[in-house]
Amino acid sequence: MLAAPGWAGCSPAETRILVAAGTTLVDGRMLERVVADYEAERPEVTLSVVGAPTARVLALARAGSADVTITHDPREERRFLAEGRAALDVEVFSSKFILAGPENSVRDLRGMGAPEAFGKIAEQGHLFVSRADGSGTYQTERRLWSQAGLDPTGRDWYVQTRQGMGLTLQVASQREAFVLVELSVFLAAEHVWGLVDARLDPAGLHNPYRAMVVKDSSVVEASEDFVKWLRSGAGRESVRRANQELYGFQVFVP
Repeated sequence: MLAAPGWAGCSPAETRILVAAGTTLVDGRMLERVVADYEAERPEVTLSVVGAPTARVLALARAGSADVTITHDPREERRFLAEGRAALDVEVFSSKFILAGPENSVRDLRGMGAPEAFGKIAEQGHLFVSRADGSGTYQTERRLWSQAGLDPTGRDWYVQTRQGMGLTLQVASQREAFVLVELSVFLAAEHVWGLVDARLDPAGLHNPYRAMVVKDSSVVEASEDFVKWLRSGAGRESVRRANQELYGFQVFVP
């Protein structure tokens, strides 16, 4: 039998881990199932999850208001690591982004690379709705516009919600616009939005998630156990099972 960690005898109130995660991961509902599996294996630990854009997640960590972060913005993650704020960092799983839009408009974009598709949207003046909120999704969108050689800011066809993915999808649906969205969030309410996947070339749409344990956390050892569990056989199986139950296939690849 494996020995339990040194903190295993603590009560739930004494071993509470605050996990700050990107809104796409929380909205996609997978994380809540994985957290439940971990808590079932570690009844002495309580995980509290808060969803926020990546910029806000890392701000919470810098302020000492998060023990673990799970984000999907490599540039901001590198900055956080360069500041020496992480006791542990690992890539835990990955998904992908899709470009969604009205069915009669996406046909012309099928199979294109994302920068080419973004250029075509700009050329034809199609409405595009952006989160513009400091999230990992927004940073990926900005990178794709840059690769297309464009800055859409201020264009009359470019709408910035400065809100989360749910409201941004709602606006895109109402206005029959294009939107960049993480696949799990799109699938969670695909029937509601009336938008369809443009089925672009997946190159450049890879979406890795990184978990980091905040060095100044008061529960570093317990937090490290959770992050290492995500990469363990049990954690990977939990992710695979949640994918199958929620989506019917592997959206988040451990």
